[in-house]
Amino acid sequence: MLEPDTTTAAAPREQVVGRLTALLTRMLKPTEPVTERTQLMDELGLSSSLALELLLELEDELEIQIDVEDLDEDRMTTLGDLADYITANSTPR
Repeated sequence: MLEPDTTTAAAPREQVVGRLTALLTRMLKPTEPVTERTQLMDELGLSSSLALELLLELEDELEIQIDVEDLDEDRMTTLGDLADYITANSTPR
C-alpha cells in the first residue's frame, strides 16, 4: 500500500529554503555557506536583476507562481526573510 506523500505539503518553507540555498550557491558561488541568516544583498551581493532571475528559476523548479507586487529589499534582507515571503505569497501553477 502506498502512503500519501506529505513532504511537500508539510514542509513548503523548508523546500523553498533548500532550493534558494542551492540556486544562490550555484549562481553566486559564495565563499561561505549560505544559510537562512545570510544577507542576500550585503553578504552575497545579490542585485535586482539576479534576484529576478532567482525568482524565475525558483518558480520553474517548484512549479509555483510568486506574487512579487509587494516584494522589495526590506522583504528580502536574508534568505529566511525571502523564504517567508515566498511561502506566504505563492500559489501552485
